[in-house]
Amino acid sequence: AKNKCTMEKLQGKSIAIPGRLTTAYLLLQLYGAAAASSWTGFHGFDVVEMPFHRIIESVVSEDVDAGLIIHESRFTYPLYGLQEVIDLGSWWEQETGLPIPLGCIIAQHSLGNDLIRSVDAILKESVLYAMANPLDATDYIKEHSQELSDDVIRQHIDLYVNDFSVDLGQEGERAVAELISRAERAGIIPASRKSSTA
Repeated sequence: AKNKCTMEKLQGKSIAIPGRLTTAYLLLQLYGAAAASSWTGFHGFDVVEMPFHRIIESVVSEDVDAGLIIHESRFTYPLYGLQEVIDLGSWWEQETGLPIPLGCIIAQHSLGNDLIRSVDAILKESVLYAMANPLDATDYIKEHSQELSDDVIRQHIDLYVNDFSVDLGQEGERAVAELISRAERAGIIPASRKSSTA
């Protein structure tokens, strides 16, 4: 949003989102569910789905009141005179004490453990190589990036490619379980078979 704003003031206003199946939108819904219990007459948010790289321009042109930004936009929005209303990642971490589970690669059980382990090992090797040799991927990243600034690309990689990319570990598994559990309790996603039989 361009003018001083709060999430409460955005009730019933249009918010551009980068997709209904993104972690960002799930966090917005979880925030809304938590706010509904404390805001009198909670009205929710009017979401407008669009490609992530169009959100900033839509807020600037006032086609929407606010935007839920991801990827490089997290670092470039101030260049457009926009202000942060809330950092949902920080909100999540304060609420739960856990990192945000962003993106994952899944495989069908029918592929078999050997193939799944082999693919997992190759992906892990690839991430470790990229972390050890960051300049080797620069041309590829610039070719596919919405933002060409070296500084923004580096910030983006530093934020999203980390130890959890190599091994989710127990903390990462707790974060995924907490995200799913909260979404189920809020009625955002249906209860999984595992949690419905527990």
